[in-house]
Amino acid sequence: MPRDYYQILGVGKDATSDEVKKAYRRLALKYHPDKGGGAELEKKFKEVNEAYQVLSDENKRRQYDQYGQVFGSAGQQNGPGFAGFDFSSFGGENFGDFGDIFETFFGGGGRRTKKRPEDILRGEDIELVMELSFEEAIFGGEKTILINRETACRTCDGTGSTTKKQTACAKCGGSGRVEMIRQTMLGAIRQSRTCPTCRGVGEMPEKECHTCRGTGRVRQQREVKIKIPAGIDESQTIRVSGEGNSGVRGGKAGDLYITVKVRPSREYRRSGADLYKTISVPFTTVVLGGNVKVKTLHGEINVKIPPATRAGEILRVKNYGVPAGNTKGSLYLQIDIDVPERLTIKQRRLLQDLDTEFKD
Repeated sequence: MPRDYYQILGVGKDATSDEVKKAYRRLALKYHPDKGGGAELEKKFKEVNEAYQVLSDENKRRQYDQYGQVFGSAGQQNGPGFAGFDFSSFGGENFGDFGDIFETFFGGGGRRTKKRPEDILRGEDIELVMELSFEEAIFGGEKTILINRETACRTCDGTGSTTKKQTACAKCGGSGRVEMIRQTMLGAIRQSRTCPTCRGVGEMPEKECHTCRGTGRVRQQREVKIKIPAGIDESQTIRVSGEGNSGVRGGKAGDLYITVKVRPSREYRRSGADLYKTISVPFTTVVLGGNVKVKTLHGEINVKIPPATRAGEILRVKNYGVPAGNTKGSLYLQIDIDVPERLTIKQRRLLQDLDTEFKD
């Protein structure tokens, strides 16, 4: 049976492109082969990638929703509504090749747009999770992390060739496409498809580098400095352009995506740009009013307590919350009355006199 790509990514059929991308990033991180999970983990990773390649492409997703498959996609069987006819006999990589057949007979329509070489050689994106303290998330800053990534081969300067030169692909003659003839129910069909040797680029290393085996990249550890914006919150993502895997044979590098996890604070609770904190105030101050000193993330301040303040009341202090652009959120202080555990004889006598006064 055809794979259910929506089920593989864990999204509904009405999922937006952003939801599909978010689900893919989460699962790709979970099943990435670098975690050392063996063949089963690698299989899961390939399934997630296959599902994302279809659902992230508007045309492929339309085909999949309509026919239950994308024509020529790896592992797909016959889609519903075609009485069991196997379109895989036409060959090709996607619905664009099926369009080539119609173009052969009827002159146009369905022609696939050829991928640009820079897109084919682009390095993969990398996704990581980084934990921050509560204060680091509030104030931001810079952190240095160590990542495993594909980096440009030093032997060949990332070209994949010991001569550092490229030559036209011998299989496709530099066109990036190869032609083949298939026998189908409609007769002999001439088709053009992506060259499997150069992957559509049209070039190959003149003399393959033995260090990187012609790919132009090797896996290494690398330190990357990450700028953390002030006020970043839980599950938000930082994108570092060009810090993903290096491209194949000098292609553009992918990007690095870092999802933030924030350790909770024992003192503060955060809601967007606002902070919440409980402070203890002497019972005489809540009755008579006065000022108390309060420690905040931005330094110590004096807070005015109105007379007859009750336990549980909340006071707002503007601009002492989380940085949000050129402004800051507010700090909300919940009042807790500080009742002394021990009293002196004088204090007890005064309270007794006060109690009598109120009763009278």
